[in-house]
Amino acid sequence: MDIKMNVKDLKEVTDLLLTLVTEAKFEFSKKGLSVKCVDLAHVAMIVLELNKEAFLEYDVTEDTELGIDLEKIKDFLKNTSSTDVIEMKKEDSKLLLTVGYLSRTMQTIDPSSITVPKVPSLGLPAKAVVPTEQFAGGIKVAENISDNITLHITPTEFRLYSTGDEDSTRLIIPKDLLKDLKCDSEVKSLYPVDYLLRFIKAINSEYVTVNLGTDYPVKIEFDICNGKGTGVFLLAPRIEE
Repeated sequence: MDIKMNVKDLKEVTDLLLTLVTEAKFEFSKKGLSVKCVDLAHVAMIVLELNKEAFLEYDVTEDTELGIDLEKIKDFLKNTSSTDVIEMKKEDSKLLLTVGYLSRTMQTIDPSSITVPKVPSLGLPAKAVVPTEQFAGGIKVAENISDNITLHITPTEFRLYSTGDEDSTRLIIPKDLLKDLKCDSEVKSLYPVDYLLRFIKAINSEYVTVNLGTDYPVKIEFDICNGKGTGVFLLAPRIEE
């Protein structure tokens, strides 16, 4: 296996995965890269897909699994520029990273020791395509209000709100300001703010697609690496008494 990609793309992938885990299994096939991870509490999951056209060079002749220490990747990337190109080459049980004249050899992790979650099939009835900047703003404001946040979709708008002991915050985006909205009857669920906050700080997608059902996991779809790949974030609900 020998591939080249933009440093900024690898950094984006790494930062997203680090919101949930410190180790991940990178699955390379002739079609591209797939990574799935779930946090230790099994509250949230991330699925990332990059097809081979997203890479500058992609020499993968057989399916290859690599157990990666994400903190080591992040540490190496601190010494690079976002405009750099990184080469990743598998050499036996090690991974060679090279950027210009700088290189690092790192021991890989046994892939069988890393849990790869099964992605659930969710028939969620409502969908809203929301500008990421507004979605992120609503979550960041809610951080100091409560540990929980409610996502709410109606046939006419997308809502996000949080209520604490003394204060509350609310974001309402009407249908005409959303890129898309599909909802026959309103749905809402409560979620932990901290997971959403870490996730939203790591993405660069212009829009997020929020798929929602009442008291179901939320499924948030987004672009990665300037539209060269796709991502899915799943978060379990907190059921209100």
